[in-house]
Amino acid sequence: MGAVALKITLIGSRDAQLEQLVRGLADTVTVAPPEGLTSLADPAASQPDFVVLDIRDAGVVPPALAVLKRQHPTTAVVLVAKALDASMMLAALRSGANECLAEPVAAADLEAAISRIAAQQVKPATNRTFAFIGAKGGVGTTSMAVNVATTLAKASASGALLVDLNVPQGDAGLYLGAEPRFSVVDALENIHRLDEALFRTLVVRTTSRLDLLAAPGSGALARLASDRVRALLDFTATQFEYTIVDAPRTDPAVLDALDRAQTIVVVTTQELPSVRSAASLAKRLQQRYGKDKVKVVMSRFDRQAEIGAEDVEQALGSPLAYQFPSDYRLTVASLNKGRPLVLENHSALAASFEKFARSLAGVKPETDEKKKDKDAQSGWLSRITGVKRA
Repeated sequence: MGAVALKITLIGSRDAQLEQLVRGLADTVTVAPPEGLTSLADPAASQPDFVVLDIRDAGVVPPALAVLKRQHPTTAVVLVAKALDASMMLAALRSGANECLAEPVAAADLEAAISRIAAQQVKPATNRTFAFIGAKGGVGTTSMAVNVATTLAKASASGALLVDLNVPQGDAGLYLGAEPRFSVVDALENIHRLDEALFRTLVVRTTSRLDLLAAPGSGALARLASDRVRALLDFTATQFEYTIVDAPRTDPAVLDALDRAQTIVVVTTQELPSVRSAASLAKRLQQRYGKDKVKVVMSRFDRQAEIGAEDVEQALGSPLAYQFPSDYRLTVASLNKGRPLVLENHSALAASFEKFARSLAGVKPETDEKKKDKDAQSGWLSRITGVKRA
C-alpha cells in the first residue's frame, strides 16, 4: 500500500514497532495515550480516517470505544489485542471495532485490515433487495433469510443488510448471535431524519460481516406504516449492495411496501395448510407486483412426503423456484449457537442456501483457486471463527 493520504491516530500503544508499521501506511500519524480515545469521542473532535487502538496493556475493550462509535460512527477502528478469544472478539464487535488483530502484528495484516475497511466504506453502485415471506409460521423463513443474507454479505464489497420486520418479536438476532440495542422500529420512528450516521448506530454488525436491523424485543408494540417501510428500504438501498427483508405475512402495511424488492420469495413446506397459504399469498403478491417478481420455494423437502413437489406446483399453478433439503437437527444447532449454517458450509442444506443466494443475486460461485487465495488472506475473523472473508 505504501504511505498514502490517510490520517491515522494510534492510541494506547507503547510498541515502537507497531508505530513504525502505522507510519508506513499513512502520511499523517498522531500518537496518543489511552485517554486520547475519550478526547476523540467528543462530538466536536476532528476525526482521523482510522484509529488503531492498542489494548494489549489494558487487556479489555475500553468503554470509550463505544462512545466514540456512537458519536462518530464513520470513524474506522482497528483494535490490537494480545489474543482474540470469543469474549474479546464479541466485546470488540459490540463496541464498534471494524477489525481486530492479535499480536504479533505484521505489516501485511494491518494493511489488509485497513484495505478491508476502506472497501466496505465504498458506496454501492447498485442495490438489490430481496424479501422473504413465510406462507405460515414455522416454515423456516427466518433461517433462510439469515443464511441467504450471510452468503451475500460474504460476496459483497460494500455490505449486506438484513432487515427483520417481524414486529413485535423477530428471531433474526438469535440466528446471528446478536444482541441489538436498537430495532427497526427506532429507524421507522426517525425516518424523516434518518441519515448514515444515525442509521449506523441502529444496526449491529454480526460476526459474519452481515449488518442487522433487528426486530424489537418482546412486548414492543408498533403499527408499521407502508410509507415509512417503503422509505426505509429506499434509504438502505443507498447504503448496501444487498438488502434482505424478513417480512411478516400478516402485516398488510409491509406487504404493500415491497416495491423496492427485485424478488419476493414465498416460503412453503409440503404441509397442506402451508401449500394453501402459499398459493393464496403468491397470487396476492403477483397481482400487486407482477408474476416475475414472486418466487415460491420449498423448505424441508422430503421425497417421501405424501404431498410431492408436483402436487405443490399444481396447487401453485407454477413451478417451484427451489427446493431446500430438510435438516432439522442442524438448523436447531445453528440457532442455538447463533451461527448461520453457511459459515460452516459442511452440509447439503448450507450448500443449497449458498447456491440459491448466489443464483438470486446473479453472483457466480467461487472457483477453488479463488477460495484458496481468500483462505490465505482471510485475516483475523477466519482464524478465530472460521468465517471466510468475501
